[in-house]
Amino acid sequence: MNDDGDRIIMGDMVSVGRRTSPVSETLSVSTSARDESREFREIFEATYPRLVRMLWFVVHDHELAQEIAQEAFIDLHRQWRTVGSYDRPDLWVRRVALRKAQRESARSIRRVHAERQAAVPETAGAADAGLPDPTLRAALATLPTMQRAVVALFYLEDRPMEEVADLLGCSTSTGFVHLHRARHRLAALLAEPVPEEVDGHVD
Repeated sequence: MNDDGDRIIMGDMVSVGRRTSPVSETLSVSTSARDESREFREIFEATYPRLVRMLWFVVHDHELAQEIAQEAFIDLHRQWRTVGSYDRPDLWVRRVALRKAQRESARSIRRVHAERQAAVPETAGAADAGLPDPTLRAALATLPTMQRAVVALFYLEDRPMEEVADLLGCSTSTGFVHLHRARHRLAALLAEPVPEEVDGHVD
């Protein structure tokens, strides 16, 4: 987050229920924007917790996942007059967050830190987010960034592959290829069979 003004407007974003929602602070900024603020609040409260959880699958760092989600919502706030009119503003903010997460994950320092975090048997952040058991978390950490993102969106959020591909900026067939490879990798690490429905989408 680079703009101090946005920090003040958005406040201290963390998982809903743990600290004061930043959207409450937004509502006090301008009485003329109450309707827009209410709509923004609804999007934030419905999307932020699941977004953080999904981002963890990509970066394997709960604090970093929160930071990325915060930045994505700041971007949403800045462009709310435009994006707020879209049919699915929540998909817009997820797309922005995923792109930020992919950039972060590509940085070597972040990658090393994420692997170390995934190797910890249990952390407060992971437990609070309701993330998978340590064995599965460690296995997920071995996947390339795109494969982790596809697994999170397809399985964790139960999204159709067409929507997953749109969020990640790839074709549907490419999304299934990433999913296919991820499942085979996880199956080998966890000694589990690969679901037929996944293989069935990859020729």
